[in-house]
Amino acid sequence: MQPIAFCSRCRGMKVGWNRRYIFHCLVCRQWVFKSVRLSALATAVLFAIFAFPVPTGIGVADVSASPESQPPVLQASLVPVLSRPAPAGPSPAAVAAIDSMLTKYNIRQAQRDRVARAIVSSSRKYNLDSKLVASVVIVESRVDPHAISEAHSIGLMQIHLPTWGSVADKQGIDLFKIEDNVDLGTKILKGYISKFGLWAGLAHYNGSTDAPESQQASNDYVRKVQRIYGYSPAEN
Repeated sequence: MQPIAFCSRCRGMKVGWNRRYIFHCLVCRQWVFKSVRLSALATAVLFAIFAFPVPTGIGVADVSASPESQPPVLQASLVPVLSRPAPAGPSPAAVAAIDSMLTKYNIRQAQRDRVARAIVSSSRKYNLDSKLVASVVIVESRVDPHAISEAHSIGLMQIHLPTWGSVADKQGIDLFKIEDNVDLGTKILKGYISKFGLWAGLAHYNGSTDAPESQQASNDYVRKVQRIYGYSPAEN
């Protein structure tokens, strides 16, 4: 009995050298082969995608990556932040040294720290020894921000109102404010020292004139400052 072949397209047919079977072999079998081949290729592509995924750069960063492997733009953006210097301020050691000079005087700790910081800041601003400025504050007012003398001098550094009051008014300086008083007093002291020298400038800060009585009082004032400052004329 001659075998029968079945095709979904050609339906049933006799196997052999007949027109329907030959047409089936040339057309239908080739079409099936192509379909199978395309299916196999698609399956291989899908397998490659899932077995070997292409890196996308999206996901959790590799914490073990070396610095050289990190994006250069990120590294460059961090440089200004890391290399920016911290704002300069009064040296803690310098403030502590001045604070220890002021401990003998009747001033509460919080205010004493404020005075010490003002002295260190203004001394550095006008290029003077902070220990010298502290010595002037001690002699002038015994570290009393509200001190007022009979000669109408005010505050820690006893700013003389008849001489410097108009300057303070024009510049909006509050002579009872610790920082303002110390800053203006240090500026005035620096001006006298630059003009007359260290100790003669200090005498002029005290109001020295050509009168013998004034010179004697100024000399006594200078010696008081020197004593607190730790300077002996014999060392000169």
